[in-house]
Amino acid sequence: MHAIDFHAHHSPLGAYASFTCGKFGAGGGLTIEGAKPATQDLVIGWIERDGTVRALPFYTGAVQDLSNFAAGGTSASKRQPLGDGLTRRMSGGSDTWSVGDLVFSIYTPVVPLPDPAVAGETALQEAILPVVTASLRLTNHGSEERHLVFGIGAGAACYRLGLTGGAQAVGWGRDFGIAALDQPGLQAWVNWNEQDWFEQRRDHLLGSSCGFVLPVPAGATRELQLVLGFCRQGPVTTGIEASYYYARAHPTVTSVLAAGAARYVALKRRAEEMDRELEASALDEHRRFLVAHAERSYWGNTQLLDRGGDPLWVVLEGEYAMINTFDLTVDMLFYELRRNPWTVRNVLDLFVERYGYVDHLARPAADAKRLSHEFTRDPKRLAATVSPPATTGLPGGLSFTHDMGVQGHFTPPGTSSYELSGLVGCFSYMTCEQLYNWVLCATGYVVASGDHAWLAARHPVLLACLQSALNRDDPEASRRTGVASLDSSRCEGGWEITTYDSLDPSLGQARNNLYMAVKGWAAHLGLSRLFELIGDAPRKADAEVAARRAAGTIVARFDPAIGYIPAVFEGGNVSAIIPAIEALVYPLEWKLDKALDRKGPYAELIETLGKHLAAVLVPGRCLFADGGWKLSSTSDNSWMSKIFICQHVAEQVFGIVAAPDSHAAHAHWQQVGSAEWAMCDQIIAGKAIGSRYYPRCVTADLWREKVRPAAGVRSPTEPGGVRAPSGSLRH
Repeated sequence: MHAIDFHAHHSPLGAYASFTCGKFGAGGGLTIEGAKPATQDLVIGWIERDGTVRALPFYTGAVQDLSNFAAGGTSASKRQPLGDGLTRRMSGGSDTWSVGDLVFSIYTPVVPLPDPAVAGETALQEAILPVVTASLRLTNHGSEERHLVFGIGAGAACYRLGLTGGAQAVGWGRDFGIAALDQPGLQAWVNWNEQDWFEQRRDHLLGSSCGFVLPVPAGATRELQLVLGFCRQGPVTTGIEASYYYARAHPTVTSVLAAGAARYVALKRRAEEMDRELEASALDEHRRFLVAHAERSYWGNTQLLDRGGDPLWVVLEGEYAMINTFDLTVDMLFYELRRNPWTVRNVLDLFVERYGYVDHLARPAADAKRLSHEFTRDPKRLAATVSPPATTGLPGGLSFTHDMGVQGHFTPPGTSSYELSGLVGCFSYMTCEQLYNWVLCATGYVVASGDHAWLAARHPVLLACLQSALNRDDPEASRRTGVASLDSSRCEGGWEITTYDSLDPSLGQARNNLYMAVKGWAAHLGLSRLFELIGDAPRKADAEVAARRAAGTIVARFDPAIGYIPAVFEGGNVSAIIPAIEALVYPLEWKLDKALDRKGPYAELIETLGKHLAAVLVPGRCLFADGGWKLSSTSDNSWMSKIFICQHVAEQVFGIVAAPDSHAAHAHWQQVGSAEWAMCDQIIAGKAIGSRYYPRCVTADLWREKVRPAAGVRSPTEPGGVRAPSGSLRH
């Protein structure tokens, strides 16, 4: 690791809860529905006989104490940080700190979620028990007795919980509790802090700290076995009223802790199994870390709700806490389809039921090209100077909202928390991209699940999606190019953006955009496949025509003078972008080998995109100085989740393998540049500036399963094969 001083989520699946810790001096602790790390005091270590506390450097003031010790001074308090020789190892299911004779491990035992419609509720409840487990072990090589201590400054009145079944427990409020498996000498405590309890050896119920101590005789080894539990009862959302699904089986934190204590051994074994699975992969140490770190943040943002007896799946958007943001759903798709595809179906159904709408279209204003060119300079000023569209009221069609709400509030039907009219940058509409996203998710779900009954029931939706996609190219068939060129009437004079909302037009503008053009091509491939499965030959043919048209337009935009395809097909744009290849991940994952075959129907498109990638993926253009990938040549704003997808595509489709220094750079961006927040997506020149505490980087899971390169893809060493540029790439 580049550093061990960084926060990480440690979360059960579906509880929107986290035990976050790891950043020195920042504390951490337990949250439910938290959009940022907790700041509770954490004391994890041991107490000497004289009352001196030797603790991992998470507690408040630890950084100052470390600095004092480094300068030859002493701690101003009775707490002394365990800094010298401290190591950290994060793997698939465990996060472990070791220093001298002390080892502290946090276990996050996650399993795939069984479909309750098939496996029943009992199986689902077993998979979503809202606990995280931990162990704290000390070998006492000293001459005097020591006491292991785990303490948390909850910031609220603490109390002992009446737990039976071989465990003791403490808690605060109604939502949080910690249990320790019983053993000789174990004592739960409640007081102002661990030092006051140790001196007094009695509880003080005015205290806002709690925890456990365990004596460790000289020469002996002892281990605290801990269960951290979360439980929130009653309705937790508005707009759509829903409660946590786990509360059906475990309505109190006491019942959660009792179940966690009873299953402690099995839960720990599952976490260790996850460690072995990741360590057995062919990934290097940096990519293994990125996978493990990203999955934790995904789990911490997941929420399984009970909506009148039916499950409702939600993934929150990190620090922004938006509900089921569609441009995250489409990227987290791959992780979910490999484990619990029914959650994808669940989200798609709610988009159809509540978050679809029908719009009209508008041709761009006469000054749209100029504004597109100037957008980067002052997007706020330009938002107020956009001219009305030249033509409005053209036929549009079905699309879907950007999200379903924010911070527990489901927005009214057909609306999102994000999108506003009259803008040309952030917070404008993403109508076309969300249409594509529904199609891509639906195709992925059907391919992964084989659920043809669901597909048949959604035939009318697919018909509407096809017509809407064709109209966004142009309602007049003679004017179609295969690329979306119109804006939704909901923009009211502004224009549509993409998921890359905070970038310049190279990736932020939806209209006539290379990234969107390839994504639209993939969406039409998906529609073609779905209509084929349904047996709708005419619509299958229409979708194929649209895909071929898009491929031809993209190929024609290749500029031999610069050696790549400009990011935007208007306004004189010459930005170079890596995500030109991003949407190839869909036919790759769908196993549509012919679509990626260099002798197949889209051979020229694949060949051209290969040339494009080789030309842009060079230092000074789309590579940072540290070897990290730069999504656009004209912006330092790069998103980890998208880099991971593009690296997967580059390797599997074009035989271009990112060099180890790129993975090392990306790990550095997290361990150093994002240390205060856990996994972060939006990075500018190595430092997190947005999309923090984020779930979408779980796209790194694509690396875990080697996908067979599509038929006909040339090896980089074959004549005519794509060759990796010099610098930060290797074969």
